Amino acid sequence: MLSFIGLTWALSSNAFLVMGDMPYTPIDALNLAPKGVLGSKINTTEHAFLLHVGDIKSGAEPCTNELLTKNKQLLSALTTQPFIYTPGDNEWTDCDRANLTPRYDELERLVFLKSLMYDRAYLEKAKQLEQFKRQASMAENARWQFAGVEFITLHIAGTHNGRRQILHSDKQLAYQQADARDANNLQWLAQANPTAKGYVIAFQADIYTHQTDQPACSAALQQACDGFKVYRDAIREFASTVKKPVLVIHGDTGPYCQQSLANNLTRLNVPGDYMVSDIAKVALAQQNATVTWQISSLKSGKPLEQQCR
Repeated sequence: MLSFIGLTWALSSNAFLVMGDMPYTPIDALNLAPKGVLGSKINTTEHAFLLHVGDIKSGAEPCTNELLTKNKQLLSALTTQPFIYTPGDNEWTDCDRANLTPRYDELERLVFLKSLMYDRAYLEKAKQLEQFKRQASMAENARWQFAGVEFITLHIAGTHNGRRQILHSDKQLAYQQADARDANNLQWLAQANPTAKGYVIAFQADIYTHQTDQPACSAALQQACDGFKVYRDAIREFASTVKKPVLVIHGDTGPYCQQSLANNLTRLNVPGDYMVSDIAKVALAQQNATVTWQISSLKSGKPLEQQCR
């Protein structure tokens, strides 16, 4: 459990906002409107950037160009500050579900999604962030500095990062792309700045709730495997090696909660997923040479106390 006793919190300018798994419902859309409860809170809350960890639509809705474009426009208009996005499964890997009409090749949807989300306006805003960079081999992955902390986004989507429920695409090609994502993600994490005071690693999938007892997926083992094990192992090793505070942020499952995974490793499951129409505010603070964070609800202003099970 995080302890905040004795800490002097930084000003709100040392805060950022993070959301995921929305808009899912008409209520989400109303809340995110300029005069909605969340839209108005964003406008009156100082923040350096707004981070969305994926799933910009409900999995029950078809992945049409029109819906993805409409929700992208809604989300990118929420703030005048940089808006950072990392892909979720609902907008590409789940677009081939049998109950959706129309159904899509998920790999084709990923190509469209990246061209839609990472346009010129997105990049112009993102480049306002200190030392903002994109990965050359997988441009949806980004990193930047804020208040001495390095932020790293990784493309890790649900369905075990596109390794399961491949219903409308060439499976071997999907497996090859999943292998490439794994290699790129692990390389991007390994390139973290060693001088940072702490690290925030953000992606969509809940790699902890959805863990299995199966071995890790690889190019040699594509089925009956855990597509998230390689990331749980890598993040645990990363935190052990850097010996600095590490905050993992994800969405994908319902609970809005935090959990201590090790002395210097914490995970935050952001609000969303139709159950909690809210946004998390994360304020960075420093005590001596140590950085830490205070997580609270944007809607209520109350600190997050719920622990992940």
